[in-house]
Amino acid sequence: MTRINRRRLLQLSGGGAVAAGTGGLAAILDSGRAPAFAQGTTLHWVAQSSYVPSSDQLLRTKILDQCQKDLGIKFNLEGVDGLTIQARITAAVQSGTGPDIIQAINNWAQLYAASVVDVSDVAEEIGKA
Repeated sequence: MTRINRRRLLQLSGGGAVAAGTGGLAAILDSGRAPAFAQGTTLHWVAQSSYVPSSDQLLRTKILDQCQKDLGIKFNLEGVDGLTIQARITAAVQSGTGPDIIQAINNWAQLYAASVVDVSDVAEEIGKA
């Protein structure tokens, strides 16, 4: 079985969106792949817990549910307190298997630059579309 990394998944899903926009259903069927929005994606998100409990509650109950309803993306939110989030990120980097999305603040993006994937090119392309 071929292993697909996150970047390739984003490229393939972008290709499905382009096919849907240009070739319609016939192009999607020819590709042999379902469009990304029909695949039921689940993402693991590690974020710092807020110091305002109602903010975390709003995120978990309304925002993530709305995201799943509108986009078909299910988020598994792992809330970590502010003192241990960097240790959690380091453990994920060292193990080589970590969450899909990590809240990076301050200079953390530079600290873990060799271990994260830059998806700004994909985000810019989606932003333009």
